[in-house]
Amino acid sequence: MVGSKVAVMTLVLLLFLTAIALGQSIPAVNAESLNGKPISFPKDFAGKTAILVIGFSRGGGAQCGPFARKLAKEPNIRDGSVAIYQIAMLASAPRVIRPMILHGMRGGIPKEEQDRFLPLFHDEAQWKQVSGFSKSGENDAYLILVSSDGTVRWTTHGQYSDSLYLEFKLHLP
Repeated sequence: MVGSKVAVMTLVLLLFLTAIALGQSIPAVNAESLNGKPISFPKDFAGKTAILVIGFSRGGGAQCGPFARKLAKEPNIRDGSVAIYQIAMLASAPRVIRPMILHGMRGGIPKEEQDRFLPLFHDEAQWKQVSGFSKSGENDAYLILVSSDGTVRWTTHGQYSDSLYLEFKLHLP
């Protein structure tokens, strides 16, 4: 009985956090992609809906790749009508090891994904708020669907699974 109450309370809290995030704007971004290409959000969305796949930890980053690679095969992404970006949130990584982290990422992330892979070193608190981040989900991938002006239309998070992928896919334009 107690376990079911905790589960219900957890579900209510997650729904509440998701509802808070919807309608918010993502933080403005002016940074470089993993291969040095300048990126500016929401300007680079160029009037398109965008998908942001965010990892807030190494474990979360490992979950982002499968989502991003599968989403990249969707027709509306392949034809360019929806943009997709991966974000590695590195603000809490010690400055002294950031170059090593970036070097490892460049070696591990396929070249064709690097121009839309964005290591970010700032605004972590704002990104956590807009994504509905929870400490219990720090090793999850966070998926955010945003309109062309950067307004959050849908967000979810979790470990990669076909069911979570299909749930997110239902919200694509």
